[in-house]
Amino acid sequence: ISSVEKADRASETGCHLSPLALLIGIPVANIVAPLVIWFVRKNSSPSTDRHGRAVLNFQISITLYFAGLFLLNIIAQKTSSLGMLETPVGICMRTWAYLNILFILRAAYDSAQGKLYQYPFSIRFLPQ
Repeated sequence: ISSVEKADRASETGCHLSPLALLIGIPVANIVAPLVIWFVRKNSSPSTDRHGRAVLNFQISITLYFAGLFLLNIIAQKTSSLGMLETPVGICMRTWAYLNILFILRAAYDSAQGKLYQYPFSIRFLPQ
């Protein structure tokens, strides 16, 4: 592996791992952190450009899904007839959070191996 390829893989893996910054309490860090890495490296490395787009597509999708569940949870809390949905929606929100971490770690592993991970449930906002 050449030094250029090592640097690309490091950037790609960092791009996949950067959304974990959300875990330390920085709002929207799951989108901003990979966006910064992608902006810095997208023109110098086509592979980092592809990985960055994949990460951003997935993190934007996850954020939208989570926001939808959050709104449904608020509606369920405020509406007595939908109160029975509060617990299942809360479980779904927690499950999405755990799946996000699992997919991030899987993608980081694949990128360290030189492969592009195809995130499930990802809407293609940025074409790959």
